[in-house]
Amino acid sequence: MRKHRLTEAAVAQGVQAVLAEAEGAQRAATVSALAQHLGVSRQTLYRDFGEQTAALLTRDAERRSGIPAPRGRTTDTDGQTIARLRREKDELTRHLHIYEDHIRRLTLANARLTDELAKLTGVADLSARRRD
Repeated sequence: MRKHRLTEAAVAQGVQAVLAEAEGAQRAATVSALAQHLGVSRQTLYRDFGEQTAALLTRDAERRSGIPAPRGRTTDTDGQTIARLRREKDELTRHLHIYEDHIRRLTLANARLTDELAKLTGVADLSARRRD
């Protein structure tokens, strides 16, 4: 149940004001500053205005890093980036399976060679007695 009378438009205006104030003071725009500006708690913003809260944090991070804000939903470069990242993920997954197989083979070869070495040198394997 809401105990405030905030609208999405009022929160959007608050986001703009907090971003402008943070830019002028050369500091980070925070959800706490937005909550104080609007006279509500941070929890209220996170609960009832999650998208605007996320937009504030995203736009502030972009402003501080110098990355230009995107101009629409998904651009061709975004689609290309997603496709490239999927290819890289598939390639890394394939490598992971190959390495897993190599480690399995090396582990079996190591166990076999250790047993052969123990037989040739006449060293008793005490770990085998413990397993029995």
